[in-house]
Amino acid sequence: MNFLKTLLATAVVVSAVPAMAYEAGDIMVKAGAVTVSPKSNPVSADKTIEIESDTQLGLTLTYMVTPQVGVEVLAATPFKHDITKSGSTIATTKHLPPTVSVQYYPLSGESVLQPYVGLGLNHTFFFEEDGVANHLDKSTGLAFSAGVNYDIDETWLLNIAVWKIDIDSKLNGTTDVEIDPTVVFLGAGYKF
Repeated sequence: MNFLKTLLATAVVVSAVPAMAYEAGDIMVKAGAVTVSPKSNPVSADKTIEIESDTQLGLTLTYMVTPQVGVEVLAATPFKHDITKSGSTIATTKHLPPTVSVQYYPLSGESVLQPYVGLGLNHTFFFEEDGVANHLDKSTGLAFSAGVNYDIDETWLLNIAVWKIDIDSKLNGTTDVEIDPTVVFLGAGYKF
């Protein structure tokens, strides 16, 4: 009888302790739609050349170093951008912008809403250039991010995140191109 009382009391105490939403060693995998929107008129001073936005499948992998610090890798299927002049397409290019960030989660693990901010490094590869964009150089730059996870339960979550990425390149080795996109991610994730 004492054993049953002890077992019941232990179960009540354990169920009253809130579960940690994030612990060191946790891994979060998220998938969803990610849109890369280059800044307006990044190429020409006369505002006639623009790089169009594109949306692809985005993936993030986050490893929690501590309950409040994570390291995230952002990846996606290749983005394809039309480069237009006065509304007409003059070139196309594809790129991959992998980004690695350190994130800080300020709230305790008991909160179902988990906002975070991040600082990272981006390395962009351009390929399959066509039209006047015969070649765009690779780019390495800083990435600033902010987002929020909504924990549905202990394993499933929803996520929205925004990055501002410094992507500067050279077109055909001569013309400076400041793409500097805003990247928006909307998806769902699984934590294990």
